[in-house]
Amino acid sequence: MNTDYRVKFKNLLASKKNLLVVGASSPVEVLAMQAAGFEAAYLSGAALSIKKGFLDEGDLSLEEVAREAREIMRVADIPLIVDCDTVLLSAKTESYKSYEEVEAIERMVFVLENAGVAAVQIEDQVSAKKRCGHLAGKELISMDDMFWKVRIASLKKKNLAVIARTDARAVEGLEFAIWRAHQYISAGADMIFPEALESLEEFIEFRKAVDSVPLVANLTTHGKTPSSISAEHLFGAGYQIVLLPVPQRILFKKFEEILKEARHYGSLTAPVMRGEMSSRDQINDFIKKNSKVYKKTAG
Repeated sequence: MNTDYRVKFKNLLASKKNLLVVGASSPVEVLAMQAAGFEAAYLSGAALSIKKGFLDEGDLSLEEVAREAREIMRVADIPLIVDCDTVLLSAKTESYKSYEEVEAIERMVFVLENAGVAAVQIEDQVSAKKRCGHLAGKELISMDDMFWKVRIASLKKKNLAVIARTDARAVEGLEFAIWRAHQYISAGADMIFPEALESLEEFIEFRKAVDSVPLVANLTTHGKTPSSISAEHLFGAGYQIVLLPVPQRILFKKFEEILKEARHYGSLTAPVMRGEMSSRDQINDFIKKNSKVYKKTAG
């Protein structure tokens, strides 16, 4: 019997369970999250961009993201949230009421819903000038255009959760971020993601003002949100999902160090001796134990 991860995800939220979710860029990373006890995963636009050698500027296509989502859902056994940036439009235009853009939003929902993902996240930045949410220089589309983007996605979906992210705090201020959030909820958003809030007090104020749907918080590093804020702070403030978005930066730093060492010594003996490399048997055992593909075969 196939698991409906959209239902599983909604049941987790309905049970008032707090979800700590880590950003992934590949299936094996999600398997590692699953093995570590995480109950949902997040296909991060930033992490996937890094993996493909792109900046986090919304240059990924729907096909690229959907392919990764399908590969993850082929092996993983936990719900997946997919970061769709500004809807992964093939042409970076700013109107969401033309036939072409309505069709692009509908296709995004259709493709990802059929991939088995639990939720899609869309944001209100200008597509042609999309930036990481914690960088300066962001620009927003009009509230009306984002309203229709959310509305179209909400009308097209079947059992998929729509997460509306607003980057308004950095551009228009907290009050307008709250105002936009209420408009997105009225458009049909199932959850709201206020990006780049700048203090715990702001997170608390936002939660008090937006209390009708689950909220998502982002604990990225080197960003606008203070590193002193923890997931427990945010769960205590009423946020249901807390993201730790790009651990791949840690992996990349370590990879650079190992490459320098390998180049210098001509071997990987040193990291192996330090216990920093899994053996073939360890990797094989991990995949057999955690991948749905091999669980089904064993059953």
